Amino acid sequence: MKKSTKRLLTLTAAAVAGIYAYNRFVDSNATRKNLLKIDDGHYYKWKEGNIFYTKQGKGTPLLLVHDTDSRSSGEEWSKLNKKLAKSHTVYTIDLLGCGRSDKPSIQYTNYMYVQIITAFIKDVIKDTPDVAATNLSAAPVLMASALNKDLFNKIILINPVSLQQLKQVPDKTSKFKQDIINLPIIGTFIYNKLMTPLKIDFVFRKKYISRSQLISTKVEDTYYESAHTGHSKGKYLYSCILSNFININISHAIQKLDKPVYIIASTEIKNNLDVINNYHTLNSNFDVIHIANAKLYPQLEIPEKTASIINKILVK
Repeated sequence: MKKSTKRLLTLTAAAVAGIYAYNRFVDSNATRKNLLKIDDGHYYKWKEGNIFYTKQGKGTPLLLVHDTDSRSSGEEWSKLNKKLAKSHTVYTIDLLGCGRSDKPSIQYTNYMYVQIITAFIKDVIKDTPDVAATNLSAAPVLMASALNKDLFNKIILINPVSLQQLKQVPDKTSKFKQDIINLPIIGTFIYNKLMTPLKIDFVFRKKYISRSQLISTKVEDTYYESAHTGHSKGKYLYSCILSNFININISHAIQKLDKPVYIIASTEIKNNLDVINNYHTLNSNFDVIHIANAKLYPQLEIPEKTASIINKILVK
């Protein structure tokens, strides 16, 4: 073997070993605070994996669905649970691929989440709940309601994702990105570099919260932990989002809905009014409630106000 070839192989092996060591470090460091508690929760056994959920309170059932994001979990609702549980039986779930739920190496799609939400209601709640969903999770909730008109009572959407984004479909470039992220060692390394505490903090300041002084270090740490719980296998969901496999055109579903639908829309998000107007144009029965001093997650930024709005909607 030539010296140059031998040296190249040695350097490659050293690089792979270094990357592997970094991945192991992230794996242990991200979860060392153990912020995603499971003591007060349960697991629902679905065909593709176990789904973590919590249940608290008494009254009519209310299902809370967090944003479809590998950093997210049911903790997105942690500041609202007790407030809403005073008059409702509140269920929160960690969607498959997120938080404390299993994170299998599968193709994550909108319809898969439709199936999960539908099965969870039928097998666990066993009643017709109201539902609140955030951003990208608005799509499977609306699709589930369109496919089964008796699945929900009232539907509350918090800053639903733009219809234009949902129309973006996978292509060769996006499929290539997915294949790279799904690689065993290199892909995990890339995912881990995209999900560092610094970058999660940047997302909070840029997208999630409008006032930086309200950003909680504990909440950021929870999102960091969620991204890496399960040996960073949240990358499989992330790659599906990155490659647009999670998207679906829901325009027809919106048009056919005859359920009460309420949209809580943050005025601090750029172009959000246009996004919400597109929903309202397709179905004029959608009720829009504008909320100030918040970005994507008002339930984390102004929980008292958000809980008050949700409670008022539910008693109408």
